[in-house]
This record gives sequence, C-alpha cells and structure tokens, in this order.
Amino acid sequence: MLTPREVQNTRQELQENFRRLGYDLDRVSQEAELSKAAIQAVLTMDHPQPGDVWQVRDYLEDMLVQSGRAVYPWSKLANHSANRWFAYRTPWRGK
Repeated sequence: MLTPREVQNTRQELQENFRRLGYDLDRVSQEAELSKAAIQAVLTMDHPQPGDVWQVRDYLEDMLVQSGRAVYPWSKLANHSANRWFAYRTPWRGK
C-alpha cells in the first residue's frame, strides 16, 4: 500500500516517463495489450490494478531504453522485489 505522497510521486514518475516516450495512448494500449482506460487509471493513479501499474512501468522503461531516451527515475517502482505479489504480462517483449 502506498502512502499519499508515494501515490503522488508515482503518478508524477509515470506521467513524466509517458511524456518522454512520446507515444500516443492508442499505441501504448495496443503494444502493452491493456485498455486505454486501464492505462489512464495507471497514469493518474486513480485506483489502478497493481499489476497494471507494474506493466505500464515496465513498458515505459523498456521503450525508453530501446529508443535511447533517459528514464525518469522511479522511487517506489524502482525495486522489482516489491512486485512479487502482482502478476502481469509483458507482451511487447516477445515481439
């Protein structure tokens, strides 16, 4: 469970990395195989599914690294050991 400050920081980090990537929501939705509503819930941290948060986080980071762009640093999402409870898919990695 995140504190209000951690939610605020996570929202800012996700939105900044989405901005840096520069992909439109349709592309992210298609490649990450998540609905646009689910991605918007993650980006706004408006009661998203925890697995969706990690999936969007990994997608953004993977695409930024792949394109040679800097990843805005993660705070609570930096350590994957915190993710051991939340399953999610990474369909873009298999392509």
